[in-house]
Amino acid sequence: MNGKTIIKEIKSKNSASNSYVFVQTLAAIGTTLLTVLLIYLYGTHKITPEKMLFIGAGVVLLQAAKAIVGAVGIWRAHRAAYGALTDIRLSIIQHLKKLPLGFFQRRRPGELSDIIHHDVEQIELYLAHTQPEIVGTMLIALLITGAMFIIDWRLALCMLAPVPLAAGLLILLFTKIWTKRLKQYNQSTKEMSEDLMEYVAVIPTIKAFSTEEHKTEALITRVKDYTKNSAQQMLGISAPNGVVQMIMEAGVLLVAFVGMELIVHQDFGITRFILALMLSLAFAQAVLKFMGYEHALILLNRCAANIASITGESPAPDYPTKPLVSSDITFDHVTFSYDEREQALHDVNVVFKRGTVNAIVGASGSGKSTIANLILGFWLPGAGRVSIGDRDVSTINERDLTGLISIVQQESFLFNTSIAENIGIGRAGAGREEIIEAAKKACIHDLIESLPNGYDTVIGEGGVKLSGGEKQRIAIARVLLKNTPVIILDEATAAIDPYNEHLIQQAITNLSRGKTLIVIAHHLSSITGANQIVVMDKGKVIAVGKHDDLRENCPLYAEMVQMQNEVDSWNIK
Repeated sequence: MNGKTIIKEIKSKNSASNSYVFVQTLAAIGTTLLTVLLIYLYGTHKITPEKMLFIGAGVVLLQAAKAIVGAVGIWRAHRAAYGALTDIRLSIIQHLKKLPLGFFQRRRPGELSDIIHHDVEQIELYLAHTQPEIVGTMLIALLITGAMFIIDWRLALCMLAPVPLAAGLLILLFTKIWTKRLKQYNQSTKEMSEDLMEYVAVIPTIKAFSTEEHKTEALITRVKDYTKNSAQQMLGISAPNGVVQMIMEAGVLLVAFVGMELIVHQDFGITRFILALMLSLAFAQAVLKFMGYEHALILLNRCAANIASITGESPAPDYPTKPLVSSDITFDHVTFSYDEREQALHDVNVVFKRGTVNAIVGASGSGKSTIANLILGFWLPGAGRVSIGDRDVSTINERDLTGLISIVQQESFLFNTSIAENIGIGRAGAGREEIIEAAKKACIHDLIESLPNGYDTVIGEGGVKLSGGEKQRIAIARVLLKNTPVIILDEATAAIDPYNEHLIQQAITNLSRGKTLIVIAHHLSSITGANQIVVMDKGKVIAVGKHDDLRENCPLYAEMVQMQNEVDSWNIK
């Protein structure tokens, strides 16, 4: 769904409220006309108590109708607006569920959150406030124009004369300024939002390394940039509005000048002149107000484009479910790069056999995690083929793929809910006994039982905090419950203390029985018994073999083992 389609749908959400605006506008104009009639009757000495009572009653009735219809219209407009917000947010959420996981690696959480919250919220402002006001303002301008032609066509033309110039300046010049300033403002808003989220998330690290002054100054600079762009945006709005106001008020002066000339040289009554002058003032204000909505429409277009950047993404293909003849994972001449940068993988050829333990080792940036991402279908190779059994990963639907593969990452995310529910995410409908059995195999059962409410303990509630190793074991329990044939461990013990590492290794042993295990290794001592070790360097597979063979025949692997031994034997002297 593109931005134009979104805007079309948005505008159609509140079409019913336009009738309320129409009635309200007629009531407002009727009140004005009755007031002018009263002035005319006084000026011509034709006023009578009956006429005054009639006009007064008419004004009261029209004002009451305006108030009642206005209140109902506002209620209907807001109901439609909040209904539209709900529909759009639900549509975005439903679409996000269908997108390939690589999409979420390209987009920062702060950016997506800002679109779902801030940009969608602008739609409520448009539907509940801007759109009804646009309709009302247009009606007022059209009705005034008709009335002016009835009064005198020459004064009507004088009133309309400045409109083309004001509209031309607005469209040709000021719209470009507004679009540019709004883009800068939106960018600074997004950057400030993302930096604020990051700052709050890493405050412990900032304080630990005494960098709060530097990081705080950087954040303050970002906030000041936001303030500067906000001020520039408002200047970009106010300055053009001032110019347009001068042009439109020139039309009022023209009506006054021509009207006085008509009074002097022709039979043109003072009452008609006063009415024409009042209407020209009201017309100028209506046109100014209407032209001011151009900025709101530009903002709406920008928000719709941001929403379309999500809803316009192609969902992951929903291929039919087919049984796999094998769960061997094959990389056949695979080349891949992120965003056309330097190749992350280059001509990779490797096979991970079913039921084997495989390790991938190499320096940071060598392509280890990229291999995991391609197996999981987060990204598709630029060249070559990644297959599971006889099927290309790109032709396996996401539901089936996640049913084949589980991953335990270096930092496992736990939801702010009970421990049982966190483990139960592994398989929908799992019973309590199955959850407990998975926790026992993950070597986390005893710890859970020691917590205040056992498996019903809510993580983070009442001061319940878990260490990194404890979180990892809960994540492993989740994977055990899921029971997939392929398991990927992405440096799952890289930042864990020895006690937790020992327990996690026990859990991994339980986890990997009868499975295809792919370990992205940090500690080489933990993968010496692997059936196959893949050594990577700068995106290339430079050696494949077992531990002893690689120590003898692969200089890079031998160097890595030596460095690991030196690290393990290091002590403070």
